[in-house]
Amino acid sequence: MEETLIEEGESNREGGEVSPALIAVHPLEKSLAVSIGSELRVFDLIEDCSISLVDDSGGPLHSDSIRAICFGANGKLFASAGDDKLVKVWTTNPWRCISTVIAEKRVSAVAISHDGLFVSFADKFGVVWVTGTDGDHEAKEKASPLFGHYCSIITSLEFSPDGRFIVSADRDFKIRVTVFPKNPFSGAHEIQSFCLGHTEFVSCLSFVCTQEHPQGFLLSGSGDSTVRLWDVRSGSLLDTCEVGSEAGLSECDGKEENVCPAITDICTSADGSIVAVGIQRQLAWSGSLKLRSFCKNSICYQACIHGWDFCSN
Repeated sequence: MEETLIEEGESNREGGEVSPALIAVHPLEKSLAVSIGSELRVFDLIEDCSISLVDDSGGPLHSDSIRAICFGANGKLFASAGDDKLVKVWTTNPWRCISTVIAEKRVSAVAISHDGLFVSFADKFGVVWVTGTDGDHEAKEKASPLFGHYCSIITSLEFSPDGRFIVSADRDFKIRVTVFPKNPFSGAHEIQSFCLGHTEFVSCLSFVCTQEHPQGFLLSGSGDSTVRLWDVRSGSLLDTCEVGSEAGLSECDGKEENVCPAITDICTSADGSIVAVGIQRQLAWSGSLKLRSFCKNSICYQACIHGWDFCSN
């Protein structure tokens, strides 16, 4: 689970950009990572205590806003990256930084492959990079370019559950599904599909899986206040949920134009039965954020592919 919160009054030094606070939960719910600005903290959910972080990488510490954090699929690896152009790879048992990659541009998204062998990140220029580990928690300190989004800021990266694809979203409404090659350091040259349909920037991605569909389906959230369900292999749009309308947040509120609340984050339960959606009320710079949860019966998931029954909690 990862949620993006807006802290009022905290902004990036360069352009007044609002700096996020990020939360990521270990896949087995062993720990909780929180970043606020340049500070990263981890809490042990089992022992109910904070965890000391050790940096053995020999690289610098985070010195500017962290923009992306994530756990690997099995929770053994964790990555943090941000405006200081650093991508730091951590082991979680024990917690220590094993690699610091210095990027060419500020980093906007990060993802760890499901086998734990690769860490991919995107910069503000729209280039996706990849670095590797040897599988025994030793990570490389250099990255190679994987592919690009033609100067569009990439907002989110996700590996598909079967490891075949890496999915990237950007501020130009696009979602690109790229075949992840056996040798990613030579670049990724095969595009599987594009998922097109959002009418505003795509803010977040998440895969939802069930026993019947272990390969997963893609969920995307956008500034157009919708959550959309995709088949990544074909790029087909399977369904759209007007989350702003469902949550009752797209009302005029006495203004000339309707407020269209952006989707800020999506996360799903392990069995695919619950989808949690973060919704930001676009009240300019007030930093107001509202979270709503939407659920659907996992038994009816196959039918929900053709028409979700989202209900507000």
